[in-house]
Amino acid sequence: MAEEKKEKNPRVLRLSLVFLVVFTIVFSLGVVVGKKFIPVDEPVSAEKSPGLLEKLFSFASREKTPSDEAEKPTIAPDEQDPSARDKYLSAMINPDHKYTIQISSFLSKKVANRTVRFYKDRGYPAFIREYSPSEITTFYRVRIGTFQSKEQAREYGNEIKGRERDFKFYVTVND
Repeated sequence: MAEEKKEKNPRVLRLSLVFLVVFTIVFSLGVVVGKKFIPVDEPVSAEKSPGLLEKLFSFASREKTPSDEAEKPTIAPDEQDPSARDKYLSAMINPDHKYTIQISSFLSKKVANRTVRFYKDRGYPAFIREYSPSEITTFYRVRIGTFQSKEQAREYGNEIKGRERDFKFYVTVND
């Protein structure tokens, strides 16, 4: 009585190998990206180590000190009042200036508004210009500031690029 060895299906082996490779890549990327979001502090002992939730939400429980207020850059006359800040940023947008910085263009007005709010919250004079190449399609172009020359616009865009992560822009006519 000869024992027969079962041969494994090559398709199953290939799928298993592909799954294992993809899983390893995704796991490795998760670890690398995760390290960028959790700040590395000095080593602490296990008994004193706060949990992940305590680390993430430590800003809520921390009391503000006068030095915290001094560290915040002032971008508008009254940061606590969003409407005053918006008026201040809107004053930095002059329709008579010929150039502007365009950072994105969306088909969704909702997404464009979110992007504008993001940049306004960071202190940039962001606004939306609608562009309709046809009756069917409307693009919502997100722009920052207005400038009298291309050089001024490019210089301001490079300043923002130095401060913001993954900031891409191009100088365009303020139409």
